[in-house]
Amino acid sequence: MPLKRRHARIPAAIALVALAAFALLWAAARTPFARGLVAGAITDTIGLPASVGRLHLGFIPSPRLDIGELAIAQPPGFGDEPLLEAERIEIVLPWRRLFGATDRINALTASNATARLRISADGTSNWSKLFPEPSAVAAPAEPARWSLGALVLEGGTIDYRDVATGTQGQLTAITVKASEVAPGAAFPLELQLGGITGPNTIHFALNGEAKMDLAVGRYEASAIEFRGWLGGDPLPLAGAEFTGTLRQAHYVSGTGAASFAGGKFEFAEIPGRFDGTLDFDEPAIVADFAVATDAFAPRAPAIILGQALPATADPAAFESLQVALRARMTEGEMALDPLSGRLDDTNFEGRVLPQRRFVRASLDAIDFNRYLPPAANAASGGGSSSSSRKKATLESLSTELAKLDIDAELRIGEARIGDAKVRDAVIRITPDGDTAP
Repeated sequence: MPLKRRHARIPAAIALVALAAFALLWAAARTPFARGLVAGAITDTIGLPASVGRLHLGFIPSPRLDIGELAIAQPPGFGDEPLLEAERIEIVLPWRRLFGATDRINALTASNATARLRISADGTSNWSKLFPEPSAVAAPAEPARWSLGALVLEGGTIDYRDVATGTQGQLTAITVKASEVAPGAAFPLELQLGGITGPNTIHFALNGEAKMDLAVGRYEASAIEFRGWLGGDPLPLAGAEFTGTLRQAHYVSGTGAASFAGGKFEFAEIPGRFDGTLDFDEPAIVADFAVATDAFAPRAPAIILGQALPATADPAAFESLQVALRARMTEGEMALDPLSGRLDDTNFEGRVLPQRRFVRASLDAIDFNRYLPPAANAASGGGSSSSSRKKATLESLSTELAKLDIDAELRIGEARIGDAKVRDAVIRITPDGDTAP
């Protein structure tokens, strides 16, 4: 056979050998041995036992690894349900990756993944057991140079339960989309999810720019736009919508601290601004936020929130409200302290513990006549004496305040009641509805 013809057959022979090798790999991937190898690699990386139910390999048009029924077990003491399970994970590689010419992944897709996050009675989290600590004598790792062309998470769920505080919640229908992800580089991010906690439901979506450095556990986001809907008790059936923006957010995994800066929002037609922090490193999540609203007319938001304000003798009452507060949550309890603002012509300040229905407030001056029902104001007028009008106004005021099932103390610098002015007044409201002037 001429040498030239033999040389012409070499590429065909190489292609045939490659095809046979791919066929062997394709068939071997379906064996329990191959699934065990992949599960072992995941176990070594994660630090917890892993199992793989299905494993497929593909090569056209690009190498593809398809992992099905992945489950990562809980650490001891956190129950029998897997910490993480995923119906399907697909990894698409460039051909150059097979020959070590790049660290790039073309696409990573995870479908119907569920993470069960648990905190035990002593405050230990199950996710703290992930990723074993590197050996103290290990050589310093080189800077990561990987990149990911496309990241997609579909149908994700996070189930959270804190035995220490008795709180629980669930995020469902989580969808995440990102492209051109690499350490230290900014990339576009889209997120959608639904949430359930107690009687409340939330739908939430955002888009913005993100950046992460896995080596130091630092994650950032900027230029965020968000929107959503909140429903459930005590809101009416229609719920309430919210929109907003956030200039910047940070999270450091080593400290468990997250911060938020330059936030703006509109919730139930209430415009405002916020900044704050979350601390996930405590036994129970600690939240600390500063919130300030712009001046707004409170009647429309009150209707949206299912707490319509009553008709008043003065139609201009409840015309304007502005509030500034610090909201802090520790050990599952929220405190609004300090709280200050202005309602119409009245300046106020105080503190509120919503879960205890506890209110302490000071008002500089208020005309109670403006806020009484129209009929009550009419009844106190006419030819009545000043003392009888004052009595009628006090009785009407006591009737309205007695409807509030709260523990409150209101200190008033100057109050107008009927035709009289009262200075340094104190009004006490007890949870059983009694009101003490």
